[in-house]
Amino acid sequence: MPTMADIVVLDNTGAEVTYVAKTPSSGDRVPAIWTFDSKSAIIGFRPKFQVVTRNNGSGNARLLEASLSFPVTNTVDGLTSKLAQFGLSVSAVIPTNVDAGAIQDGYVQGTNLLVHALIRAVAETGYAPT
Repeated sequence: MPTMADIVVLDNTGAEVTYVAKTPSSGDRVPAIWTFDSKSAIIGFRPKFQVVTRNNGSGNARLLEASLSFPVTNTVDGLTSKLAQFGLSVSAVIPTNVDAGAIQDGYVQGTNLLVHALIRAVAETGYAPT
């Protein structure tokens, strides 16, 4: 079982940003939560990332759900307002009836596909490739 820790990732400029570990999961269906605290002094304007896991109905897999809630803000004359909310969610079915190594390649490829330039372009434009 992984141990809760801060997560450092790159932003769109290539700079490192830290999602601070806030709440570790206390068990199935309880999310582990991280926030990007340095993004805003206002708690409600900070991006939040969470991961939750649980067994599937038949007990032969673990379900993983990860989500990011990313507020888009603007500051005018010292007043910050929320313009929009970007949301991203990913779910995975992790079989428990096979060796973990058997699914590792699928997980690595899947997460690498999500960060591929073509899929980033889809996210930036809001349109699937034609």
